[in-house]
Amino acid sequence: MSKRKNMLTNEDIVCFSSIDWDFNWQGHQEIMRRLAAAGNRVLFVENTGVRSPQFRDYGRLVSRFRNWWRGYKGIRLEENNLYVFSPLILPFPHSRLARWLNKRLLLRLLNSWCRSQKFNNPVVWSFLPSWLTLELIKGLPCRILIYYCIDSFEHSSPQAARIKASEQEMIRLADLVFVTSEQLREHCSRGNANVHKFPFTVDYEPFEKARESADSQPPGDLGSIPGPRVGYIGGLHRWLDQELVASLAEELPGVNFVFVGPEQEPVDSLRGKANIFLLGSKPHARLPFYLRYFDIALIPYRITDYTDSVYPTKLNEYLAMGLPVVSTPIREVVFFAEQNPEMVSLGRRAGELAEVIRRRLAGKNSPEEREARRARIELARKSSWSVKIEQMSGLIQEKMDAVTGTVQPQWRERLAESLSAHREKTLAVLALAVLLYGVLLYSPLLYFLGSPLKIEEPLVRSSVILVFGGGVGETGRPGISTLERTHYAVELYQKHYADRIIFSSGYQQFRRKDAEDMVNIASGEGVPRESIIIEETAANNYENVVNCLALMRSHGFSSAIVVSGQYNMLRTKLLFEHQYELDPAHGLPSDSLHLAPVAGSIFFHPVEGSRFAQLTAILHEYAAVVNYWWRGLILR
Repeated sequence: MSKRKNMLTNEDIVCFSSIDWDFNWQGHQEIMRRLAAAGNRVLFVENTGVRSPQFRDYGRLVSRFRNWWRGYKGIRLEENNLYVFSPLILPFPHSRLARWLNKRLLLRLLNSWCRSQKFNNPVVWSFLPSWLTLELIKGLPCRILIYYCIDSFEHSSPQAARIKASEQEMIRLADLVFVTSEQLREHCSRGNANVHKFPFTVDYEPFEKARESADSQPPGDLGSIPGPRVGYIGGLHRWLDQELVASLAEELPGVNFVFVGPEQEPVDSLRGKANIFLLGSKPHARLPFYLRYFDIALIPYRITDYTDSVYPTKLNEYLAMGLPVVSTPIREVVFFAEQNPEMVSLGRRAGELAEVIRRRLAGKNSPEEREARRARIELARKSSWSVKIEQMSGLIQEKMDAVTGTVQPQWRERLAESLSAHREKTLAVLALAVLLYGVLLYSPLLYFLGSPLKIEEPLVRSSVILVFGGGVGETGRPGISTLERTHYAVELYQKHYADRIIFSSGYQQFRRKDAEDMVNIASGEGVPRESIIIEETAANNYENVVNCLALMRSHGFSSAIVVSGQYNMLRTKLLFEHQYELDPAHGLPSDSLHLAPVAGSIFFHPVEGSRFAQLTAILHEYAAVVNYWWRGLILR
């Protein structure tokens, strides 16, 4: 690592962020704010996304429109030297057409910005390795490219996993790659030799001031909660192990568990517990004053492929307040604990964590704990943002020649002149895009279009349950449709609607066979292997029907419940009816099949499901029905 530690200054920086400026305060904002304060001019481009918005994103969409409106063409001066761009784009990050349109809209504005503000050869710094970001970077003047890899996109969500190829390209093109964890270092080093580890850390000075403040009263909502207090700050997201926390609270009824942060997922497992308190989101500047009155700090994360690549920023914030830290053994915390003995106590299960907390509370006033507290604070000071950004600056300065620039006070007027010829066209395109998006995805039109495809019949005890596979997911593991259909079939079997199950799918990806996945899931939930028949050659819905009818005939089954997707029911029914017409001798009465779409599917949920994915599924079904009709596979 470079020994040069002078802060970067007098440079122009374009930052492509993976979060919005007003989102939970993280390293993205901290780094850019400090670079701007050091005399660099920064354009902070807010998140352009890796997935289509869902209903739960309504608040963020409103905030984006509001921020776009209060800026000029979406750009506003947030602080001295720091401009924030809140772009309005078509929210379909994996559509080539939408990406092409977004690129044209954004590049025109960004290049106009660079010309009007004399951003000559800026440093381009990206937290977001999407195809759109890559295309924008290639269309901009660029002194050097820095990619800061802070997430394992491959494991964070199915939609985020779709940018794997663009991330590999970003890693290959970058002049410098910064990472936040050992796993991400290993990941990025396969494509770039210039990789440096910089975990997100702590803005040490505000924590020091809060720790040494003469104010001896805790915040009001915390003051009403008696000690001892075990606390957590940060988002209450899906990586937080709620079941573990609930069990821990039961193990320690005399300890109060305090959570300070926004609820990003339902937290029903935590509500109603007498010694669990959810205080909600607080301004970032107030967090040290909550931490000051915790006895122990907690990191209760699930252990997953994703969390194995996560370095929790809160770890440094806890240490800056001198707090004992208790955590589940996610990889980066284990690595940190090995390098810094006695700084973190680990436990995988509630009983182990409870024992650690009891021991820590018992010794909290001991001389050993006072010495450990001083050591934690000193470690946090040495790894603060001030230190880390100076180290980053040394690496950046080695990669480029000095570029001087001056602040341009009339940026708004010059940008207006540069864009005046395109104003009406840009507004018209944006208005049309917003209107189209709202009509298609946030009106009843979607469900009106899909209603003719949905058929559900009363459940009747039958000879067998037919399950048509949903495909292997992009990770090579069973997709959500496969899981839902299999679980529903098992539920029907356990309720004695049939004594046998046929799993039908010839789909295979990454050496994973869909039919075998369904068998393994059902067996794991208690269905005897002898009750399962596997059909693993069907490549489409037509072959599902034909092959299952042949199996029913060979096994002497006289009736069946058919489990498939909600909007797949019409096509399935038409295929069965056509087979009856072609082969009356099959021996099955016309009312022997009962269609049972998956009950309560997450995919088709009006809030949790992706409306764009639902629209795609509906259009696909209509196209398939027309295709089958044209080929004579269903009745004309």
